[in-house]
Parts: sequence; structure tokens; C-alpha cells
Amino acid sequence: MRTTSAILSKIFTRRFYIDNTGFFLVLFYALFGVVNGANLINYHKALMLGFLGNYSFLFLVLLLWTAYVLKCTGFILKTFQLQGYDFLFSTMGSIDKPARIRTWFLLHTGIYMPVLVYAGIALLVAIQQHYYIPAAIIVVLNIANCIWPLTLYERKLAQPDIIFFTGHLQRWINRHFTKPPVLFFLYELFTNFPRRIVSTKLFSAAILWLTFLVMTRGEYFDLRGLQLGVMVSVLAHMQLMVHHRAFDDTYLNFMENLPVSLFTHYLRLIGVYVIMFLPEMIIITVNAYTKTSAVGLITVFCTALSLLILFRSMLFFPKMNPEVHVRYTMLTSFIVLFMILGHYEWPAILLLQAASAIIFFKKYRSYEPYIEPES
Repeated sequence: MRTTSAILSKIFTRRFYIDNTGFFLVLFYALFGVVNGANLINYHKALMLGFLGNYSFLFLVLLLWTAYVLKCTGFILKTFQLQGYDFLFSTMGSIDKPARIRTWFLLHTGIYMPVLVYAGIALLVAIQQHYYIPAAIIVVLNIANCIWPLTLYERKLAQPDIIFFTGHLQRWINRHFTKPPVLFFLYELFTNFPRRIVSTKLFSAAILWLTFLVMTRGEYFDLRGLQLGVMVSVLAHMQLMVHHRAFDDTYLNFMENLPVSLFTHYLRLIGVYVIMFLPEMIIITVNAYTKTSAVGLITVFCTALSLLILFRSMLFFPKMNPEVHVRYTMLTSFIVLFMILGHYEWPAILLLQAASAIIFFKKYRSYEPYIEPES
């Protein structure tokens, strides 16, 4: 029999890493993918010495770590508000407070662990190089980041009806605007899950920035290199796609019974991801319009949107849970990558669009909400 801690770890820790697979893929690309393997250790050591020896750089790193702990804290708090997780209030409330604090600590450090590991290595380098003040700052900040969220978890448990600031924004928008269906999901993200959409967009922008930085420093521009960065940016949106399916399952299942054609539903799906990817298209256009033709930009945009729409359409398969979804999206990405490297961009785009349309038109009417099987 699994213990309460193991069940809670599956609910919080495992779900966090699955839901944020795209985020960690982008992070892995940023930390390891842009560096030659032979220079990887020297690169990270130089990076650590850079922020240990420069307080402005150190402040930026600490700010990023704090942003990550906010993401972790927000995930745990939001889990309590998800449909079907109401039992967490009674489950956590029935645990004695000392044991509950330990449980909160283990759950929180479990999802904060990537920062703790990197900070621990940086701490060893700091001590070795006699950067004692930066080392002390790193220790204090990470201890604080492991402790102060626990008070928020306790507060949430005592006051389950806490409304975040977006509640006021949501009520104001509802009074003044009538939303078209294409904006339903985006409205949900910006009002109820702002950290999720903002963090995704920040990391997506960061990967594009790194892509352009690498090409600028190498004094070259390769459209295929840009498309590689765009594909990684698309993968960062996978957690939003899973959330999109959950939103449709919970709130928009009534739309299947409306006198609306499948083609209109498909156009709505395309519209959602065109609007969602619009910030990235603006970033790409600003940085690449003088380096490639309009046809090149259109090719990049069509590749990205085709991948987004196909990855979302895959979730109409009945047994497509987040773990299986990641496998198929990665496999598809590798196939498309090889086609791009072989200069078969438009055949890849046409295949992606055809696959998306076939899956959507075949599965949309017969789709039933995904239910996680009991194990």
C-alpha cells in the first residue's frame, strides 16, 4: 500500500515535471544544447564564476531562481483549485501540523530540486574560489525559498476561498467585453493561470533570443538553425496544450452539440494557436526580416503553427496522456527536423497540416474527455 506521502508526491511532484516537460526541454537546450559537449564543464564553471564575481549578474540569477520558486508555489496552490482535487483539503488537514509541515517541505523541495542542485554546485565552486559573500547569499536565498512558500500552503489550507488578483481583472473584463469563442481559452489562461502563460512565453522568447545570439556571434544566418530554435519554442508550449484539452473537457464540451460545422471548429483551433504564437512571430520578424526573405519567414511561421496544431490534435486520441503525448511530439519533431535539414520544409508542412486535419475531423465528434486510469 502506498503511503500518503507517495500519493501526494505523485499528485504534486510527478505532475509538475510532466506538465512542465516543455519548460524543462527549453531549459535543457539553453544550458546544454547551445554548447559543444567537450566544453560543457568549462562553460558552466565560467558561468558560475561570472555570477559569483559580479553582483549584478548574481542578482539576475537570484531573480531567476526566485521566479522559479514562484512557479513551483503557484503550481501547488493551483492544484488545490483543480476539479477533482477537493479531497486534498481534507487529506492535508487531517495530518498533524508538524508532519504536515514536513510533507509540505518535501513536496516543495521535490519540485524546487533543479535549482537546489545547480545552486549546490555553484556553492562548491564559490567556496573553492573563496567567494564567501556570494556563497552566503546563495545559501540564505535558497533556504528562504524552501521555507516561505510553506506559509502560503498553510494559508491556502486554512482559507480555501482565497481569490488571486486576477479575480478582479476577470470580473472587469466580463462586464465590458463579449469574447468570441477563439478567445475563450486564452482568456482562461490570462485570468486564472497568468503565471503559466507568462512563464511559457518568457522561456519561449529566451530560446529565440539564444538562437539569434548564437547565429550573431557566429556571424552567420541559417534559416534551418532558426527553425530548430522555433521547434524548441513550440515544444515549450506543450503544457499549454494539455491545459487546453482540460479546459475544453471541462467548459466547452457543449460546443459539440451546437449547429456549428467541423470546419468552423477547426478554424477556431487554428485561430487559438495563431494568436498564442503571435508574440514569437513578432520577435522572429524583428530579428530576421533583414536577413531572409518574406518566403523564409512564412516558411518558419507555417512550420511552427503546423507543429502546434498537430500536437494539439494528437490530444484527441482517447488514451493520449501527457507522458505518451511527449513521446509522440518528440518523435514528430525529430522527423520534421530531418526533413528541414534536407530542405524539405514545405513537404513537412503539408504532411503536418494533413495529419492535423485528418485527426481532427475523424476524432473531434467521437472524442471523450481523458480520464487517468487508476493504478
